Amino acid sequence: MNHITKLAIFLISTISFSINAGATWHTSQVNTIYPLSNGTIVLTFKTHNTQCTNSSKYYYITVGKNGVKAEAMPNILSVALTAATLGKPLTINFESSDSVCYINRVMLKF
Repeated sequence: MNHITKLAIFLISTISFSINAGATWHTSQVNTIYPLSNGTIVLTFKTHNTQCTNSSKYYYITVGKNGVKAEAMPNILSVALTAATLGKPLTINFESSDSVCYINRVMLKF
């Protein structure tokens, strides 16, 4: 391969990795569900993910952040409450490239 081809492959793979580097999955039991007056929901977990770098260990669900729409908020809250009530682990996807750790989806396995 010539140098231009190698450089192009390197740049494409680096850009692709950088674009997806922030989406991180985490599974743990819910420790706290903390709705704020501005509509944001804060979750804490019994086991923390080290890729969420904020010192409070809070994970945020906020309309307009990380693709979350207003219509999704009740759904996400109900799944989090169900997981907490049942004592089951909740799987979240959060943005780890930002220290605020905005969640954009959740999953509960039965």
